[in-house]
Amino acid sequence: MSEKKEPVEIECPECHAKFRVWVPAKLLPKWNEGEEIGCIKCKTSLHIKKQGDVFNVQSMKEIEASKEEAGKEKVLVVDDDALVRKMTEDMLIGIGVKPMLVKNAEEALSALEKTNISAIISDLHLKNPNDPHSLMDGEEFLGKVVAMGKKELIDDLVLNPKWYDLNVKGFIQKGNPFWMDELVVKIKELLKKD
Repeated sequence: MSEKKEPVEIECPECHAKFRVWVPAKLLPKWNEGEEIGCIKCKTSLHIKKQGDVFNVQSMKEIEASKEEAGKEKVLVVDDDALVRKMTEDMLIGIGVKPMLVKNAEEALSALEKTNISAIISDLHLKNPNDPHSLMDGEEFLGKVVAMGKKELIDDLVLNPKWYDLNVKGFIQKGNPFWMDELVVKIKELLKKD
């Protein structure tokens, strides 16, 4: 008598080839922990895991990339200027940090509730009359951040001692020719990166 086999329908996330694998019924419980197979078309290593009646298919590249991403420190960038956000994003990626970009304090507070952030780079002039969702200035935002128990880094120069009460770790004046270089040094210092 031949061994009973179950069909497993697979779509490769890399090349989108669809194929069927016939798995001996006695081996299916092992697939609850996950099994690795190769795509029949592109030969990509696939991780197949049975979850209930469904088979979850991921490429091993995706799994490795998400592990690498999970190990990166995340820095929240809060600025209404798209160019500043882009420049800061490029700089953070360049030093191995994952940037999270938002354009106002409300978006920033929402991001802080959902994600573990290592540092915040914030403009102090966050109120923007062209953005109906930008109702909070930088000082008010930082007060809310402190109340949440978070740490922050500000990218504007402010010489008032009240900022120390808000756990501010550095001050940089945007617009000077070397402000990005100063920001790299400050972020590396804050995150203790080489």
